[in-house]
Amino acid sequence: MSARWHALLIPLEDADRIEAALREALAALGYEPYDPFPGGTGTPPGLVDLARCFVAPPDEGWTRVLGEVDPAALPALSAALEAPLIEGWLADDEGGFAVWRDGTRDTSADALAAFLREGRSRADLDGALRSAPAAQMGASALPPDIADLAEARGVNPRQADKLVRRLSGNLFGKLNRQAGGGEDDAQAQARVLLAGQADVWASPAGQRVMAIAGVLALPPNWREPDLDAVRDAYQLRRLRARTPRLPLMPGDQQMLDAVPDALSYRPVYMGRATR
Repeated sequence: MSARWHALLIPLEDADRIEAALREALAALGYEPYDPFPGGTGTPPGLVDLARCFVAPPDEGWTRVLGEVDPAALPALSAALEAPLIEGWLADDEGGFAVWRDGTRDTSADALAAFLREGRSRADLDGALRSAPAAQMGASALPPDIADLAEARGVNPRQADKLVRRLSGNLFGKLNRQAGGGEDDAQAQARVLLAGQADVWASPAGQRVMAIAGVLALPPNWREPDLDAVRDAYQLRRLRARTPRLPLMPGDQQMLDAVPDALSYRPVYMGRATR
């Protein structure tokens, strides 16, 4: 599973300590640091596994780590910090929260109940956890907004789905055969293009994650800014620090405005060549 959103939420306000512990836990697994940003060393060739994360500035008693971390590093990270880790994730068709404590990962209501927001009950948490996605986004070739439009206009969604699959298969199959790919590759490419910029937080899985977060005592910025926004703004600010007179390209100012304090985020980029 490749998560669209992933974060560790740590009930500590000590970014220095968290960054050092994260680097140490990854180094113990054979990861070595690198710097792919402007002015850095670049990404070494031959890396098999990559950890690409940012440690966010502390906020209201919490510090976030944005990006996916090798799960094998999390028991050591939790032990070094002497604190539990709340892992949150969201993929296209599922998402949730887990607690890492004493070397184990626990997604149960009992584990999450220790972090209930004031005024919220265990019953509230149980209800949020039961709000499982009613439909898997991957079940149809239609993006959610197109599926909704088809339903509103009285179009049979199954027929529309078959038509989209047939058209995408014909078009991308021809292109992919020219490139030496297979039909599965063609379907995957078609799905990506058809999905467009669909908001994963509006999906059933996204709604479930937000329902669970709503009953937990998480920091206000538990999901924003996300990894993509931080990475883009951080890279652009590093570039402009080296070339201040570089003109802004279309969209650059929006990236900078999205995360004005991007340079206060700490990149932890590490990789290893073999497992």
